[in-house]
Amino acid sequence: MKTNNADMGQTTKKKATNRDVAKLAGVSVATVSYVINGREDQHISEETKKKVYHAINFLNYMPNPHAVGLNTPQPQTIILRSSANVSSLMENEILCFMRSINPICQKEGFQLSYSMDKRAEKIAVNACICFDMTNEEFHSLSSENFIPVIAVNCLIYDPVFYQITVDYSKIAAAADAHFDNDEYIYCCLEPTNSQIKQEIIESFKNYCFLNSVEDIRRCMANYNNIAVSQSSLNDIFIHGGKTDVYFYSEHVGPLANATFDCICKAINRQNVPDNEHYIKV
Repeated sequence: MKTNNADMGQTTKKKATNRDVAKLAGVSVATVSYVINGREDQHISEETKKKVYHAINFLNYMPNPHAVGLNTPQPQTIILRSSANVSSLMENEILCFMRSINPICQKEGFQLSYSMDKRAEKIAVNACICFDMTNEEFHSLSSENFIPVIAVNCLIYDPVFYQITVDYSKIAAAADAHFDNDEYIYCCLEPTNSQIKQEIIESFKNYCFLNSVEDIRRCMANYNNIAVSQSSLNDIFIHGGKTDVYFYSEHVGPLANATFDCICKAINRQNVPDNEHYIKV
């Protein structure tokens, strides 16, 4: 008796083959095989290789595990990359972010690491988090990698990629309420991403971008009411004896949770509306 899965309320997803990859990429099956196996004796353009890699990623095609040319990533691995112009102060903030998201990764069986490499080259991981990169840096890296690439604290305005950012208008409203209409200054590490920088400028009446320890000392000496939202800055101000500092921390957990949720959706190729690729916390 023939069973109709549709009648049983079941759906069977056909596993992608190299023929499916070839059809989607518009190349021959032999070309797909050459690309996957890294055949150096075949002249294949970089444009064609990228078409094959994009098709493989889109179809979630799993080639023979012995294939070496594709550099198939080790399972359950997430890497965090930052801008080439990242400051040592911002790297401290990145470590604070990793401290909040790492327990989630560990619980779900993922290994998280931070890469000091700034080159836009192929990386062997399941997913990549880009933290405070410029638009150009993000797209240069994503164009070389056919894996989920997640933008955190950087606006790229591209619905193909998930973007998770802090809602600065929400921070401003909370700081206004805390200081009860008294003057205050919002201090933060200067973003590399110009779009994020503009959002901060538009959200706060008084703000100060910090690039050095000297900038921090100057703020501590010249301002009475200070608002911060970055964990690393709060630690510095508090340990520096500055007590009249308002630390907005409500976004810390949601930022980590939203980032990991987007990673899982991207890895599983879960379809979501374009507007759900841009998340503010």
